Amino acid sequence: MEQQRSKTWLTGFLAILYYEFLWNLRKKKIVGLFILVFAIVTLELALPPLLDYYNGVPLTLNSNIVFDFFNGLSGIFLFLIAVATTMNTISGEFETGSITPLLTKPVSKNTVFLGKLTASFLTLLGIYAFLTAYVTLGGILIEGPQSNLQLVPLGLVGLTLATMVWASLVILLGTLSKSSLVAALGSFGVWIGVTIAGGILGSVFGQTTILFYAPGNGATGSTAGCGTGRFEAGGAFATGTDNLGYMLMQWALNGSTTLNFCGFRFREGATETFLASSDTIANVALRDLGVTLAYLAVFLFLSWYAFRRAQIMESA
Repeated sequence: MEQQRSKTWLTGFLAILYYEFLWNLRKKKIVGLFILVFAIVTLELALPPLLDYYNGVPLTLNSNIVFDFFNGLSGIFLFLIAVATTMNTISGEFETGSITPLLTKPVSKNTVFLGKLTASFLTLLGIYAFLTAYVTLGGILIEGPQSNLQLVPLGLVGLTLATMVWASLVILLGTLSKSSLVAALGSFGVWIGVTIAGGILGSVFGQTTILFYAPGNGATGSTAGCGTGRFEAGGAFATGTDNLGYMLMQWALNGSTTLNFCGFRFREGATETFLASSDTIANVALRDLGVTLAYLAVFLFLSWYAFRRAQIMESA
């Protein structure tokens, strides 16, 4: 009996996955956005050597193209990919009326939600896996042998989890509102608000503790230091949830290296830069991973609860 029940659950789960993958393939916005990101990555790979050739500058090989790819792909690109992938995941079912036949199938509410969530994660993982393979191959062909390729899987998983933070927010808003438009615009409002607030805090107070726990780019750390009246940008990179992939790669490569976070003070009309805090890359990356998983847990739990309530209300 138990084996039959497990087989029935797996069959229903795979059916939801198949249904969701077909749904995603019909989303022209995903295809369009993927083409856009693909074109941008192509330009990043091909444009520098082409410009050097045009200007008569000898080509200087860069062995960190693939490694730096995970540091460059963040911010608005992650958010747009998340929105395009998940804005219709729950809300689209209510808008098209397909929620009713979906609920009448012999599949539990939890299985439907888990299947849709898994399909979204696998879709994002597939998109980033293709882009990573493309950047790796392109980097080797254009820039020569690449360093630290063994860390690429870490970056791939981290990049997918980072995007899932925004994707889970989109799913939550879509589940609560049953509207794809509200899901897209609402999450965009949150992204804009977090970005602007983070920029203001960073420019006025420096890399404050608040930025360590906010979604997005977060605080900027530097392996250099905080000079008098300025921020020394040498070895600087974002440490927020958006940059989780790069942080995990840095953790594996330079875990014991110290990251410095600079603050700003305004005294007598001059800006003074000081060392606000410092920590090892390993600790910063571990905190980044914890914050990412915490956001995922909260957003997805609220989405699951709202989805179950919505189904009960629809069925009543």
